[in-house]
Amino acid sequence: MPLCVVQCVSSLRPWKFEHICIGFLSLLLRDDHPLPPPAVRFFVQSLNHDALIVRKMAISAVAGVMKQLKRPHKKVELNPYEISGCEEPGELMAGDRKDNRWLQYDGKNLLKTQEAWEACRFVEKTHWGYYSWPRKLLLYAPVQEQPPLGRSRDEMNEMEQIIFDHFSDPKFVDQLIKFLSLEDRKGKDKFNPRRFCLFKGLFRNYDDAFLPVLRPHMERLVADSHESTQRCVAEIIAGLIRGCKHWSFAKVEQLWGLLCPLIRKALSNITVETYSDWGTCIATACESRDPRKLHWLFEMLMESPLNGEGGSFVDACRLYVLQGGLAQQEWRVPELLHRLLCYLEPKLTQVYKNVRERIGSVLTYIFMIDVNLPCTRPAASPRIGHFMQRVMRQLKPLMEADEEIQNHVVEENGVGEQDERTQAIKLLKTVLKWLMASAGRSFSTAVPEQLQLLPLLFKIAPVENDDSYDELKRDAKTCLSLMSQGLLYPEQIPLVLSMLKEIAGSSSWHARYTVLTYLQTMVFYNLFTLLSHAAAVQDVRWLVIGLLEDEQLEVREMAATTLSGFLQCNFLSMDSPMQAHFEKLCKTRLPKKRKRDPGSAVDTIPPADLVKRHAGVLGLSACILSSPYDVPAWMPQLLMDLSAHLNDTQPIEMTVKKTLSNFRRTHHDNWQEHKQQFTDDQLLVLTDLLVSPCYYA
Repeated sequence: MPLCVVQCVSSLRPWKFEHICIGFLSLLLRDDHPLPPPAVRFFVQSLNHDALIVRKMAISAVAGVMKQLKRPHKKVELNPYEISGCEEPGELMAGDRKDNRWLQYDGKNLLKTQEAWEACRFVEKTHWGYYSWPRKLLLYAPVQEQPPLGRSRDEMNEMEQIIFDHFSDPKFVDQLIKFLSLEDRKGKDKFNPRRFCLFKGLFRNYDDAFLPVLRPHMERLVADSHESTQRCVAEIIAGLIRGCKHWSFAKVEQLWGLLCPLIRKALSNITVETYSDWGTCIATACESRDPRKLHWLFEMLMESPLNGEGGSFVDACRLYVLQGGLAQQEWRVPELLHRLLCYLEPKLTQVYKNVRERIGSVLTYIFMIDVNLPCTRPAASPRIGHFMQRVMRQLKPLMEADEEIQNHVVEENGVGEQDERTQAIKLLKTVLKWLMASAGRSFSTAVPEQLQLLPLLFKIAPVENDDSYDELKRDAKTCLSLMSQGLLYPEQIPLVLSMLKEIAGSSSWHARYTVLTYLQTMVFYNLFTLLSHAAAVQDVRWLVIGLLEDEQLEVREMAATTLSGFLQCNFLSMDSPMQAHFEKLCKTRLPKKRKRDPGSAVDTIPPADLVKRHAGVLGLSACILSSPYDVPAWMPQLLMDLSAHLNDTQPIEMTVKKTLSNFRRTHHDNWQEHKQQFTDDQLLVLTDLLVSPCYYA
């Protein structure tokens, strides 16, 4: 069948029929049945076809042919406990253990000799050993038992010879690289995994046979800063790193002698268009690879990523590329993560926003494995708790300050004590970037550590949503929003509520107001966990009811909104004690208005009696608004109680009017049904309140 299609394609003239036949032929690729040599030759020659769509199909097809021609490598069964010299544990325990420590990267014992390389047992799968070991741990046999590398042309079969002949031809390779370095869709081209698979298959199946032909092109492409050329060499390098999996130590060492200078040069020429391609290149190269095999790459990337050469953008890109490689290794590189954290900590007070954001993202991956889960041992990687202890010591000037914290730009020229405060503000901005980045990527929420920052964030975060606020205030508000959405374990709930109670007693009304918005989100995201904790429900109840009597009007109104929401979702229930409490507050007698001199300053703090009376009215209003589409048995009486305060002084009068207006709006559609819950006298009073008097009456 493939031979018939190949003959058909060669006899076709209209290009569209040729493209259709090539598509049919590419669909005939199967894992269990190799293509005949004429079909292989056709696809390889099509790599340099004039039509782009044909070249794309040929790249995928040749990559598939490479997989068909992949030679099997012998594997042997090994006992991981014998390798580690440990006894098999009696219980299942995830995390870093003595029996999986031999898998981790160790910068003091790098594989720099052939003897050490061949004696090492490489485990390519990153997830093996962390939770448990496979029932049969199959690893590659020693080099002596594997298929020979560096074969001559005579030792290859016919299909392998076809590929070998074409890629050994400098003219063919030169034309192929020209096509691969062309721009396809301006601004939309990305790192192409199909091209990567093509080069990976070439270097996996043919060892380093094609490296002398490709090396001049790689050196030329790296020196060119254009987007398409940089993407092309990134795809080649990623395929080369992944394809050298079974190379000998001598060849791998020579390869890294070539690649390290090329990658350094590429990173120095990195641009806005190419940084994501290089990040994908390094991440792809490190995927499913033993980190001990890649120590040349990691040691090179760890060489002063924030050295300032090329400006802040290049520094951020170096960190991005390093992050891509380390993220693929997860738990197997704790030593590198500790080294990177020690390097970054003195540089957390960065001035440039893009570098701060990248450091925050890198910190997320540094602490990724620090999780608190059942049956999990503490990680050998850096711990958030230790890091936060060091950070909190540097943030002490801000924690103790009572005045408003402004952007550090205002204070950059300060000396003495201001320098310490300015550095603390810069540090806080980087920590906020880390908290925002980790909110959506971390496996669990570091609640005890984040609680230490809550008082500071409540003090900084603004109440209003205004884009004119500086970066620090916007980030603080975003952080509080993300932290309030975090999952809480039952044992963490008392810690959070205790901290919120403490902040609710703050002298700053902005902090007290923000406590309520934080509490709303926290309760809704952890509703069922909190409902199973009766003491927590009562704590939330009295915290909100207590803030109804706050001296600041905005805080009282937000407390009423919060209470209404909790009642509506049945987190809190409208019971007799709550109703009696609000009715008692409503009956608070107001003092007579004090006569003031026209020239005297008016005290803005309202009398305590007015605050209590308004708190009672707000409580009744919250209860009424919590049932927008029905009329519970207790609502008619509350409406009558509320109507008695329609002529009270402000802000009570405005609260009553808003409540009655909202009640009328939400109950208008089904009023014929709802009014059955009221007595005639109550309906008469309610009609007078809700129906506006006619102008012409």
